[in-house]
Amino acid sequence: MGIIKDYKAKDMLSPGLASLYTSRTIILIASGFVGLFLPVFLLQQYQSLEITIWFYLVGWVMYMFLVVPGAKMMNILGIKEALMLSLPFLAIFYVALYFFENDILSWTIVSLVTLTFYRMLYWIPFHTDFARLTQTKNRGKQLAMLDAFSSLLGIVIPVISGFLIMQFGFQLVFVIVIILILVAIIPLNFLPKVTEKFTWSYKKTWREFFARSNRKMMVTYMADGAENWIGGVLWPIFIWQLLEGKYLEVGALTSIITLIAVVLKLVIGDYTDKINKRKLMNFGSVLYSIGWIVKMFITTAFHIFMASTYHAFALILLRTPFDALVYEKAADSGHYLDEYSALREMYLQFGRAVVMIIILVLLNYLSLNFVFFLAAIASLLVNLLPKRGFYEKAFN
Repeated sequence: MGIIKDYKAKDMLSPGLASLYTSRTIILIASGFVGLFLPVFLLQQYQSLEITIWFYLVGWVMYMFLVVPGAKMMNILGIKEALMLSLPFLAIFYVALYFFENDILSWTIVSLVTLTFYRMLYWIPFHTDFARLTQTKNRGKQLAMLDAFSSLLGIVIPVISGFLIMQFGFQLVFVIVIILILVAIIPLNFLPKVTEKFTWSYKKTWREFFARSNRKMMVTYMADGAENWIGGVLWPIFIWQLLEGKYLEVGALTSIITLIAVVLKLVIGDYTDKINKRKLMNFGSVLYSIGWIVKMFITTAFHIFMASTYHAFALILLRTPFDALVYEKAADSGHYLDEYSALREMYLQFGRAVVMIIILVLLNYLSLNFVFFLAAIASLLVNLLPKRGFYEKAFN
């Protein structure tokens, strides 16, 4: 009951944060319908793991070079308007996937272009608004709440999605996702006006990207992006292959693991704000890295369940304090909040691109599960997150 008392809505959610939460939760629910199976869908369409990886590589590299123009569009449109405009592009991305089989080359181009526009318009405004609207003393709990709310529905969504895909194919799932994304625009209407300007030039941003003073931040977020991509793309493909393409079993297994993770997220989110975040993150990263090593050697559905349950627990220990620290640094950046977020986005994509290139080479010599050791290494590197703040005086 103590945890529940700590999560009082009036203390945790301002009207603006509630609006942002609601929209983001709907998007997470939408992505829950297809996110686990999207890499599998692309693998089936391209009939090649290497081409599937190239799809992700091109998409993330395009976004990396367009982060700054996207941030400058926020200056023109405003944060609220940029967020609202981004979601139709995400919907069109899923429309493109719906028609993939008709002309895979043309719809691949459409999907990559629209997905890039969504990312350009969405992520910098979202991070900016989230950092402004969350509270330093409650940020860990607020992040845990966002994850927990979406995960509650995530308990049943993978099973439903797996069943629908088995019975009707991916098209029906894409239609559901498109509708949900458009619905997610509605709560954004109630966001307060937040004034924030991205002031760096394209050249200035890239100079800071390679600056020696930002080297630890660079390695941290590159590692975060690399591990995130392996976990979000290669792991679902691996378990789908191991379970011999049984969508319902994959979905059911994911739902059970999500159920276990929900309570843990709330408990750890509560304690994140009470104990040293960095120590908790360091401990979690070691446990999480070990989880990736274990995943290299699993061979059965039971192994998947045990390893994934352990990994879900370790991920919460790592991710909750890490995300809280990230948003603390963003919020502490003052007028450079957008610039900090832009560099972080660029580092994330750079890390994803680098690890994909390495994996494309390694797959010529190793089976898929043995590239998980890269994720194990990346999990430890997030501990390099700088202790010093990203303050205005650093750029005067």
